Amino acid sequence: MRLTHLLTRETVVTRLQDAGDNTMALSTVTSVMMCEIQPLSDEKSNISSEVFGKTFVIYTDGRVSLYPGDTLQDTDGNKYTVKSGGVSLRQFNSVGYTKTIIELTQ
Repeated sequence: MRLTHLLTRETVVTRLQDAGDNTMALSTVTSVMMCEIQPLSDEKSNISSEVFGKTFVIYTDGRVSLYPGDTLQDTDGNKYTVKSGGVSLRQFNSVGYTKTIIELTQ
């Protein structure tokens, strides 16, 4: 079973890659990843010492691996960064999904 009917937003995932000569550059990981982005609730925001309204949770079907520091850009032009320790694989009955904490960066 997949979450595809619940995933409503298109995002592009980029990741820092070694470009040689001691330089790093952002490289596209996926051209389009479907996901659901929701604001993190106020009480969870206070626990993690974040500014409310700037931290979000993203749900994906787990086909694309997300790592801390990855950048996501949605179709509205918003850019998000995956938080350190924010990626967790989850299971609800027969449905597997990835829950990731992200921060709005632009």
